[in-house]
Amino acid sequence: MSIESISSPRLPGSENHSIKVLSLDTSTSRGSCALLVGREVVAELRLLSLETHSARLLKSIEFLMAGVGWRLTDLGLVAAGIGPGSFTGIRIGVSTGLGLAQVLSLPLAGISGLDALAHRDGLPEGRLGIVMDAQRSQLYYAEYLRTSGRIRMQRAPSLWNPEEWRRQVKCRGLFLAGDGIMRYRTELGGSETGWPRYVHTELFLAGDIGKLALARRRCWKRGEFLQAEPLYIRPPDAMRSRERRA
Repeated sequence: MSIESISSPRLPGSENHSIKVLSLDTSTSRGSCALLVGREVVAELRLLSLETHSARLLKSIEFLMAGVGWRLTDLGLVAAGIGPGSFTGIRIGVSTGLGLAQVLSLPLAGISGLDALAHRDGLPEGRLGIVMDAQRSQLYYAEYLRTSGRIRMQRAPSLWNPEEWRRQVKCRGLFLAGDGIMRYRTELGGSETGWPRYVHTELFLAGDIGKLALARRRCWKRGEFLQAEPLYIRPPDAMRSRERRA
C-alpha cells in the first residue's frame, strides 16, 4: 500500500476544474482509489491484492482523505470503476461508491476500466486495443481510434480466447495496452517493435477513471436515478450455475 502525490495538467476552461472527486476501482487485483481536483490527481492509494478489497477499501479511503486534509463533505463527485473484471471486485467498488454518493447526496459516475485506460494521456495515436486478463485463459478486449485528441470506440468490449483473437483481429497498425499483454504475450504474437505493438503503461486506474468521469458529465447519476451499472462481460458464476441446473 502506498500513497503518492501526482501532478497532471488541468483542463483549461473546464467547468469541472475545481470539483473534488473521489474515484474508486476494485475490479481487478490492482485496486486503487484516488482524489482529484478537476483533472489533477492530488493523491492516489494503490491496493495490490489477490484477495478481496472489501476489508480495506473504506479504511483506505479514510487514510487517503486524511492525508490531504479533506472531509467527505468536501467532495463533489464519486466515480467508480464498473469493470470488466472480478464480479466480487466490481460489486465492492460500485456498492461502496453508491453508498457514499447516497449518504452525501452526490452524483455518481460509473466508468469502464477499458475506456479509462484508452483515454489515458500519452498513449500513441492510431488504433489502440485494450487487453485485460479475464482469467480462465481468456481476455477482455475493446478497440479504440485515437486521432487528433479524439478517442472513439471501434470495437465494443467482448470476451475472447487469445488464439481466436489472433485469427480474427487485424494486427497491422494496432497498439495494445493492458495487463493482458503480459499474461498472453506469446499468444497475441506482438512485440515492442512489430505488430501488434505492445505499449507498457501503469495499470492502476482510479485516477484515469476520475478524469474520464469529469469529462462525461452526461453519465452522472443523481437522486432517484443514482446507479452505476456494472460491466459484466462474462456472466457471474452463480448465474451460470443456475443456467446449468435449469
